[in-house]
Amino acid sequence: MKKPTARLEVCVIGSGTGIPHPHRRPPALVARIGDHLVLFDCGAGTLWGLAEVGLDFRDLDWLWFSHFHPDHTGDLVPLLFASRSPLYGREKPLVIGGAAGLQDFYQRLRAIYGQWIELDPALLTFKEIDPAAATETELPFGRLISLKMAHTKESLGYRLESKNGLVLSYSGDTEYCGNVVTLASEADLFFCECSFPDHLATAGHLSPAGAGRVAREAGCKRLVLTHLYPACDETDVVAACRKEYSGEIIVAEDQMWFRL
Repeated sequence: MKKPTARLEVCVIGSGTGIPHPHRRPPALVARIGDHLVLFDCGAGTLWGLAEVGLDFRDLDWLWFSHFHPDHTGDLVPLLFASRSPLYGREKPLVIGGAAGLQDFYQRLRAIYGQWIELDPALLTFKEIDPAAATETELPFGRLISLKMAHTKESLGYRLESKNGLVLSYSGDTEYCGNVVTLASEADLFFCECSFPDHLATAGHLSPAGAGRVAREAGCKRLVLTHLYPACDETDVVAACRKEYSGEIIVAEDQMWFRL
């Protein structure tokens, strides 16, 4: 009997930034396909956010960092610390991926925390990606494509393609560039940063008009605005985005699920 095709489920763990917000954690997005869990970014509070939506940090298979800014990496130390707990620690391997410099980033943390964030080598592997080259990583259920984004020299965006043709794209932080359009091309779900309203647009980030332009040029099926600074609460980011993009627009909220 043919095995049923695995669904793609995505949950927003953190839709905010490094600025404290009562309803938005720093960035984190988790995808579940069958028995596999993929986490994109790991901002402060991610472990607790996973628990709140019924997911166990010990079940994570991959953690992919878009870049190394504090709001995207703040829960890495708590994740590793919890993972080595004698009673509650990990028993399955974890792969942590990101741009070249990832292992050096970890070693600098290790110089501070020592054994408290050290795992058995059989349980922890690092995968470094050259941001200058488009990279494909084969996964049991499909593939992950990474492309350089226009934010920092280490910034990557990710495109997760399942074997049954479903596509999830995650921009991380970026301003407009050709790669982010390629990343989101015809994606079923495109999680795009939308940091500030248009009148506060900042270099290295997208505003609603920029996110809408990317979505329109990419022809994505659904646009989800995330990485929202508090100023976005004071304006209608959907209306501003709608001037560029006529498809479905959703403003991300923590604990929001998407199922394909």
